[in-house]
Parts: sequence; C-alpha cells; structure tokens
Amino acid sequence: MIFLTQIDLTATASGKAILIGEHSVVYGHKAIALALPDVKLNITLYSPEKSLEVTEWDNAWYTNVRGNAFIPEERVTKLLNKAFAKALMLCGVTDSLQLHSPQKILIESDIPLGGGMGGSAAISTCLLKIANQIFNLTNKTKLEMSFQQQIQYANEIDCLFHFGKASGLDASTVASNGMIEFTKGELPKYIHNKKEFWLALVDTKERGETANMVKNVAEKLNSQPVQTENALNQLGSLAEKSIVALNTGKLNQLADCLNLAQEYLCEMGVSTEKIENIIKKFKSVGAIAAKLTGAGGGGMVLGLFENYPENLYSCFEKDSLFITRVPQNDERSPR
Repeated sequence: MIFLTQIDLTATASGKAILIGEHSVVYGHKAIALALPDVKLNITLYSPEKSLEVTEWDNAWYTNVRGNAFIPEERVTKLLNKAFAKALMLCGVTDSLQLHSPQKILIESDIPLGGGMGGSAAISTCLLKIANQIFNLTNKTKLEMSFQQQIQYANEIDCLFHFGKASGLDASTVASNGMIEFTKGELPKYIHNKKEFWLALVDTKERGETANMVKNVAEKLNSQPVQTENALNQLGSLAEKSIVALNTGKLNQLADCLNLAQEYLCEMGVSTEKIENIIKKFKSVGAIAAKLTGAGGGGMVLGLFENYPENLYSCFEKDSLFITRVPQNDERSPR
C-alpha cells in the first residue's frame, strides 16, 4: 500500500451562523446565513514520518476542540473515514481509502460540536480541500474546483453527517466566506451589508439533533397545519425583509425581523427555556435583537449589537461565548 501524501497537508474553513430562516428554508423560503471569520476549523493530514503510531484508518483521527484534546469514538471515526473516502473519490484520487496506508489526521476546531455552527460542513469542506491538494500533487493536470463544485461536493460529503440529507445551506455558507441569501436548490447570492454590526453567539450546552427538530416541525405541520404553515410563511417574509434591511443599512428594521422570527420559532416548538433565558440576558445588556440560530432544541443563541459588546465577557462563560464583527459592505469573496 502507498501513502496518500509524503508531506503535511492542511486545510481551513469557517464556522457559520444562520441569521434568519431556520426551518422555513426547508419549505422553499429564503434564509440568511454568514460565515464566521473568527471561528475556524483546521484539518491536517500528516506525513508518514509523523504517523508512525497510526496502524489503521480507524485510529488515524485526533481532535482538539477549543483546547480540549480527545480521540473520537468509534462511531465518529467511521463517519470521518466515510467522509474522507467520499472526498477522495469526488476529487478523483482513489475509489478506496483502504488501499492506502493510514496517516494521522488532526481536527483542530473553534466550533463546538453539534452546536449548529456548521462544524460538519467545515469538516466536509476541509476534507475536500485536502483531497484536491492530493490530486494536484500527484497529477500533471491540476484540478481547480469552481465555487459551485465546492458547494456541491462539500454538501455531498456533509450528507453523510446528516442521515443522508443536508439542505446545502451550511456548505454554501462555509464556501462563500461571507453573508448570503440561500434558497434550497439555488446557488447562494451575496448580501452586501451597508451598516457594520456585531454578533454574539452563546452556546446553551444543550443539544437537539437537527434531523429530529426538522421532523418535529413536519409533524406539527400535519397536526396543526394552519398555525404552522402561517409561522413558516411569516419566517420566509421576515427573511425577505431582513435582506432589504441589510442592503439599506437599517439595523433597527433587521432587529425587528429577528425578534419576530424568534416568536414564530417559539410557536413551532423549537425553542427551549434555556434559549429564552439567554435571550433575556442578551437584551438586558444591550442586544437590539436575540434569537436561536440553527435547528433549535438547544445549540446556539444569537444576539445582535450595534457596537462591540465587551460587557458580555462578564455575563457568560468564556468557552461558550463567540463575538464577531460583520463589516459594512461585506464583500468577502469565495475561497
């Protein structure tokens, strides 16, 4: 068997947050999401000489999440192996990971696991980038993936982490490296923000499986069709209004949309008491809007601030708090 690479290879991707459009995006409405430039995930595939302790691909994976090092459990390593094998196949490197000698792979992440910040999409994107590097090291004809290809391939890999279904929103946002409007089945469109603002995200430390939360909303749509369909339609309308607010720099209008969105998400049963308590705390220290971000049932809570919210460090545990600036005329390009 031969090694995939003789040198260290590294790839980086950002985490993401959904500003508005959770759940309604599943039913064809727009959502707004943005890559988080201050929240990164790196994957390194080490050279053979640095992989001497690795005897098989099932023990090749090492993880460090926000300073905490651990070896993933067997169920996770098997998923990671499938994801890496898929990336290698999509990039034309090999149809079988097991035909190659195992090498150490380290995932270093600022993104909390299962928190709705796009961790699996970032992993998928990084594995794809590493597979692309391997192809280009071993072939005279170089493979340059387009923006559209990266989204498509990363989403195919990400589906492995989501029971076979991923909307494409996470992969699109991670690939975009900016703020986008997303509609299922369409290419994302960039939003050029006209007024700088700050986002803070707090981890509830609760976890609700995305697939289960989507299923719960679908069941509610069956049992309470009028109320639930109205909530989904209202969320779609609020996303449209939020795009206008961002394009025109009307931060208070954006805040109104986000606050109303949280009310509809509560109505659909995807919020929790802990989410509500964090929202209250955000607003007590100056947030002009606050809501859950992601599928709900736990995960992250998002606060919108007009200025840098330095006082948050005295309100929340450091390991659960993320603060990022969203610049004016945000024109970060794909990479």
